Amino acid sequence: MNMKRISKQAKAIADAHIKARLDGNFDDPKVTTKEELIEALLSGKTFSELLEEIEMRFTSITSILLSRQLFHQSNNYRSGVYKGFKFLIDKI
Repeated sequence: MNMKRISKQAKAIADAHIKARLDGNFDDPKVTTKEELIEALLSGKTFSELLEEIEMRFTSITSILLSRQLFHQSNNYRSGVYKGFKFLIDKI
């Protein structure tokens, strides 16, 4: 099992997406390739569908509801989102 900590880059990307969820302000640029997605993420763009997919795979339903309805990001929510972006960035 990989116990490596999240990189600063992956954490910054995750934090940008968490902030976009709070603000309700995602960039959602159009991308057609994996390379375009990676380039957009590295340049600070945020994707609502990407965050939704990570939320569904790495956080609990309760955490998602708290985030979306009450605009509260619990430690479990943040941990799950960080884990999802760490997994994604490590695969790049």
